[in-house]
Amino acid sequence: MTEVKTFVGGGGLAKRTRAVLTALSGAEAGRVLPLSLTSQVSFGRDESCSYSFADGSLSRVHALVVFVAGEYMLKDEGSTNGSFIDDHRVAKVGRMHDGCRVQLGNSLSFRFSLVTEEEEQALRRVYEAAMTDGLTGLFNRKHTDERLGAELAFALRHGSPLSVVLVDVDFFKRVNDTHGHPAGDAVLRAVSRTMAQQLRAEDVLGRYGGEEFLVVARGTAKEEALRIAERLRASVAASPIAFEQIVIQVTASFGVSSIACCAAPATREALVKLADERLYRAKDTGRNRVVGT
Repeated sequence: MTEVKTFVGGGGLAKRTRAVLTALSGAEAGRVLPLSLTSQVSFGRDESCSYSFADGSLSRVHALVVFVAGEYMLKDEGSTNGSFIDDHRVAKVGRMHDGCRVQLGNSLSFRFSLVTEEEEQALRRVYEAAMTDGLTGLFNRKHTDERLGAELAFALRHGSPLSVVLVDVDFFKRVNDTHGHPAGDAVLRAVSRTMAQQLRAEDVLGRYGGEEFLVVARGTAKEEALRIAERLRASVAASPIAFEQIVIQVTASFGVSSIACCAAPATREALVKLADERLYRAKDTGRNRVVGT
């Protein structure tokens, strides 16, 4: 971005390179959201927003951030639960200043910062280290659990479906014992890429531990989740993995559960437990299969 000389905070002249909002709370904590000098940035539940969040306290289009006359302004779009700058509710439009706290709805909060390109990259590295698995680049278990909790709360509040798919690579110990741990690492990375390519942008895919993965399928009933799992199973089985001078063929087993499968009210723990039980039923009945009952 071209550096801009502009008046900041009603005071003197300052050199500004870029502006960001850094999420302070919830499953998105640490996420860095760049703002624009040339166009408005929208926030809300609707997927058409520049930044959308599965937070039931947000309106569909909750607020806008616009750059006007050298200032970043927060504009509330008539939201139900309000927009706030440093705990003061924004009636229509409020000016943001470097370091201020911005809250949207009841619980989604951010820190507004004016940063250099290097500072923005450093913020992103901190976020990525906190949320991703170092080997596969997928979400780590902590972040996956947080996202599942947020998606479940949203689904229960709005009466929408939600499913999870628990995945386990078949005979993974055999791969490590036969070819060594570097080969096992290559298998996990390849399986991760194969599954990620088959999922929608709104789905969450995380490494859940060892050779296990968890898919959180937003707005998806069990029947569709079974089809997603079968697509993933077929893709993994059809994707041999080249490692050094060998080719490794692997398969995976899948357990599927959904809100409708659980006693009301569904919990994160109940969803994962049921998917885990069905996964092990898939393992016990021959592997390389999907079980959803």
